[in-house]
Amino acid sequence: MRRLRVPLIVALPLLLGGCSAQWFIDTFYLNELVTFFTAGPVAAYQRNVMLFTFMVMLFVLVPVVGFTLWFAWHYRANNKKNTYTPNWHHSNLLEAFLWGGPIAIILVLALVTVVSTYDLDPYKPIEAENDPIRVQAIAMDWKWLFIYPDYGVASVNEMAMPVDTPLQIDLTSASVMNGFMIPRLGSQVMAMSGMRTRLHLMADEKGEFFGKNYQYSGDGFADQRFTAESLSQADFDGWIDKARSSGQPLDLSAYRSLVEPSRNVDPILYSSVPDGLFGYVMHRFQVGDGKIPLDAVPSDLTADDIAQHGHAH
Repeated sequence: MRRLRVPLIVALPLLLGGCSAQWFIDTFYLNELVTFFTAGPVAAYQRNVMLFTFMVMLFVLVPVVGFTLWFAWHYRANNKKNTYTPNWHHSNLLEAFLWGGPIAIILVLALVTVVSTYDLDPYKPIEAENDPIRVQAIAMDWKWLFIYPDYGVASVNEMAMPVDTPLQIDLTSASVMNGFMIPRLGSQVMAMSGMRTRLHLMADEKGEFFGKNYQYSGDGFADQRFTAESLSQADFDGWIDKARSSGQPLDLSAYRSLVEPSRNVDPILYSSVPDGLFGYVMHRFQVGDGKIPLDAVPSDLTADDIAQHGHAH
């Protein structure tokens, strides 16, 4: 068995190197720890910033740990070869290391922070060959409603996107504040009632990714999850056709039933959505009336208009 130990150690990385990121996630139950298994440019950028920051911080950790061990060994009681210097009090080289190192690290991390803050602005569109798809995400107790205004369909706890196609996601809440995040795609953004926030994401590989609410929102918080599917363009078109043929419209009455608190809601597809529903959800919190008619928000009034002016007239 000992003779096989070295070949096994050499062969194991080679065998694992052929496994996909999804294999590691499924095999080792890493759904909650997917920081390094990115599936989009935003998440990859965030991972690289984290790894770079970690490497820079090693310039602090490694010397501190190394010198601690060296001092303990070099100045041990039975070491008669070390130099005895009771009057030593200053070293220019040591001062330069102790002050220059931290200053350089702070400057480097400050530069990285400034650059990455602008690069990772969630409102900044993602450059890609394909045109972005608009999605309107509404957080509820305890589920997510996704509206595709350009396609006239909606879904609950299921989100679909074509691979290599940017998403422009507008977010609001029909309840308390929620934190929207798909870890493998990156960037957590808050969804707040009466307001609209925006997030741009893109998946650069096909797959099924989990998303959830990362802001505590009550009893059903732990179960407020959804599935994000990255599909080929043909499969995405098929998903849209499936929603349109579901025969279940999301009218105002259906919305009011849906918005009631519920847990562990299975995915639902809606064949149609009234114009202005996203704006209606924001507007009802601004005027403090949960029963306003949908026509109180004109269909040609966009979420941008409501977010900019605060209310609809």
